[in-house]
Amino acid sequence: MNDSPYYQYGPYYNIPPYVLAQNSKRDLRKTSNMLCWTLLAAMFFMVAFTYICVAYLKAVGYTGDYANSGFSGFTPVLFYLANGAGYLVGLSAPVLIYFSARHVALSEALPFEKTGFLKTAACVFFGTAVCMLANIPANAVVEIEKSFGFTGELPNYPLTDDPAVLALYFIIIAVIPPIVEELLFRGMILHSLRKYGDGFAVVGSAILFGLYHGNFVQMVFAFIAGLVMALVVVRTNSLWPSILIHFFNNTISVAIEITQRYGGEQLANTVNNTVVGVFLVLGVAALVYLLIRDKKFFSGDAVDPFFRMSAKLGALFFNPGGVAVLLFAVISSFRYLT
Repeated sequence: MNDSPYYQYGPYYNIPPYVLAQNSKRDLRKTSNMLCWTLLAAMFFMVAFTYICVAYLKAVGYTGDYANSGFSGFTPVLFYLANGAGYLVGLSAPVLIYFSARHVALSEALPFEKTGFLKTAACVFFGTAVCMLANIPANAVVEIEKSFGFTGELPNYPLTDDPAVLALYFIIIAVIPPIVEELLFRGMILHSLRKYGDGFAVVGSAILFGLYHGNFVQMVFAFIAGLVMALVVVRTNSLWPSILIHFFNNTISVAIEITQRYGGEQLANTVNNTVVGVFLVLGVAALVYLLIRDKKFFSGDAVDPFFRMSAKLGALFFNPGGVAVLLFAVISSFRYLT
């Protein structure tokens, strides 16, 4: 038997742990660089696809429709179809290319293990309740922005009363994002970071999810939501709970917005308070269930004395792609201040 103090490192028993940590840090920088450039490429293609649609429509003789302001010369239906297609193709195509380039099997990176109805429901209710609570710090950011003279308003899509437009609005807000954003953040990014520790992967993917939204208010909300959605994926080895959390959260948002549009502020507040109350009660019950049924659900990784969380987060962003993502997030956030 080998008596070396580094024997526990298997075939690398003759390499000191701090050297292994340095190698891991370099590998993490390389991985993060690829992830961040893929994320930026996805955002670029999401926007570029809309312009491709414009070019195509012009090529077939479409002259533009400016009867409704805010739709960029599209009819409202075409506007949502183009943006929905851009969202779907733009975010998913770079991810699939990334998996292909790195020879990652989709079944490995996009897990859908059977979790059981009760545990899945508990994860969804707990996660949705956390999303409800995440509105508190997000609203605090809104108030801070207002104290500096900004409106605190978020970017939004234009609407008409056409049922087809309202249906497409629901699809582009509540159906497509829970699929493609989970593919991107809790699939590609979370999976790629897990070899450096599940705790780091959860935090790192949540930070990137927040930065992706490109404004200070949604950054705070999306970071907290990203934490709980990544956690349930790690603990269930399935994307279904995070997709459902994402769907419930966005559906509630759309429901409140439509209620306000047609029923007024007071009714919208009543519906919002009722929904929040129901999901907080369900969330507490789900939390109790998870604590009893799975005592390791909220446990963290063993502390690595040679490659701490702070060093991992540094390696996540101290690379060309990571710096580019940070610059995008800062510039975009200031651009949206009005």
